[in-house]
Amino acid sequence: MTHSSRTSLRYLVSFAALSAGLAVPALASAQQPAPNANCPPGSWFCADTQQQPAAPAGQPVQPGGPLQPLPAPGAAPAQPAPGQPPPVVYQPAPPPPVVVYQPPPPVMVVKPEAAPPPPYYYSPRTVRRSEWGLNLHLEGAMIGKGTGGDASMGGGGVGLRYRARPEFAVEANVDFVGGTDYNSNHRNETAFTFNGLLFLNPKSAGQVYILGGIGWSGAHVTNTSASPGDFGPRSLDTNYAYFGAQVGIGLELRLSRHFALNGDIRGFIRGRIDDQAQYNQEFTDSNGRSTNTSGGGLLTLGATFYF
Repeated sequence: MTHSSRTSLRYLVSFAALSAGLAVPALASAQQPAPNANCPPGSWFCADTQQQPAAPAGQPVQPGGPLQPLPAPGAAPAQPAPGQPPPVVYQPAPPPPVVVYQPPPPVMVVKPEAAPPPPYYYSPRTVRRSEWGLNLHLEGAMIGKGTGGDASMGGGGVGLRYRARPEFAVEANVDFVGGTDYNSNHRNETAFTFNGLLFLNPKSAGQVYILGGIGWSGAHVTNTSASPGDFGPRSLDTNYAYFGAQVGIGLELRLSRHFALNGDIRGFIRGRIDDQAQYNQEFTDSNGRSTNTSGGGLLTLGATFYF
């Protein structure tokens, strides 16, 4: 071993002895009781583990401090101390409302059964202020049995009616009748009459009316009882002309706005106006009295078309 090696070994042993001497007192001081009561015996490091005092009620909790209990349900929140910021209270949002969707009820379509058209009810509103009508009718003459018991005459006619108001109308007629007359002669007669009609209840469907007017007529008479050699006052064929008046009462049944049925009975009286009237009397009774005045009745049934 050289001199330098021995010198280095000696320095190393001296450093080890010095280190051991310094370590023994430090270990002894570590085993002594620590002045801090929070440090357990033999602790190398001792931290401050004392519990910090709780924050006053109503003040926010400082970081690192203890947690405050939640207030009881329904209790009023604690008021913050003067000079302190109000506490922040987080409340959960209320749940959304429950919406229940229900399907709409099914739509039911009820179709009414086909009904017949309503009956026609005559109303005066359907009668215009004025209207025209065409009347067609049949008629029979009531002149008695006649001298031979075979008198019978009948025919028909047409009339043009102007209804100026619902309660009043005028009518012009032309009629054709024929048959066996009162003297048992064959007769054809044409009559022209002009009548006024007064409707007593124009607001009803069945309207009663009265009529009255004047008329002219002409007749062609064939004397069937005269023989070719008979030179009596009467010729075989004779023409007569008449002027007279008539009155009557009737019923018109208004079935629709443009159609009505009617019937009436009329009485007439007339006299001859031809040139032979003063020379040749038409009627002579059993007592020998003669006259050119005649009368009778007419029964009329017809229909009127209004337009």
